[in-house]
Amino acid sequence: MSENVLHINPLLAKVKLPGRVFQLPSKGLFYPPGVLSDTVKDGEIQVKPMSALVELKIRSADLLISTKIIREITQECAPEILYPEKLLSIDVDALFVFLVASTYGNKKSIRSMHDCDGADIHDYMIDLDPIIANPRNKCLDHRDVLYQCDLDNGQTVYLKPVLFNDAIDMMVLRQSINEKELIDPTSITSKELEDLVIRDLMAVIQSVSTGGPDSVLVTDRKDIDEWCRALSKANVERIVAASARAGDWGFNMTVKLTCKDCGKEYDHQIELNPINFFSG
Repeated sequence: MSENVLHINPLLAKVKLPGRVFQLPSKGLFYPPGVLSDTVKDGEIQVKPMSALVELKIRSADLLISTKIIREITQECAPEILYPEKLLSIDVDALFVFLVASTYGNKKSIRSMHDCDGADIHDYMIDLDPIIANPRNKCLDHRDVLYQCDLDNGQTVYLKPVLFNDAIDMMVLRQSINEKELIDPTSITSKELEDLVIRDLMAVIQSVSTGGPDSVLVTDRKDIDEWCRALSKANVERIVAASARAGDWGFNMTVKLTCKDCGKEYDHQIELNPINFFSG
């Protein structure tokens, strides 16, 4: 009978801290059932402090090309995220910020260099609180309009934010083409460049209406892919512009710093690459 008694390790009582509750910039509005736990309301998740092992994984692994690492991190630090591969790219960026704030507090050291003459790299202390408190997501209250693009052929495109998985795929594809171009610029085919454009479009398109009085909504990915390849340049540009407007929300990672060399204030864009972000 004693074998069935649940063992609780007494050593973990002061090691596993409760963490903090943060709201994802998306407020959970774009996720189907199964991505977040049923306990999550309005996108508010509990984020536990990182253990030394988790932080080691973040520092040594390139999170931008590994969804496996994201899964390991969320399992330990944000277990209410059940399917991290389906997170929006913007929410993954926010998760990095939450992990730092939950583990170390709201003050974070960063390195930056101004563009003034004779500038050097200096350490600066920034406050994460204003960033976390300003997700710039009020526009999502009108997402039905925000994520809709009418084309000049009478069709309507329904857009979506970029998923973390899609962002990784697009980055890997661009990286592959850039590497080929460095070796031999003439080796890049028009098909590869076309695939790059189509991949970007497919990442932001949820569905497309056929248009007209008997319009139906098409969600089949193969049909949409073929349709994208037949679009005019003007309509492609219209979709790209609409997607850029619709995706302009989430944390503003630009902070004001005062140069330690010339004394002038300047803008610094915090890089959310996990290796750089967590190393300061």
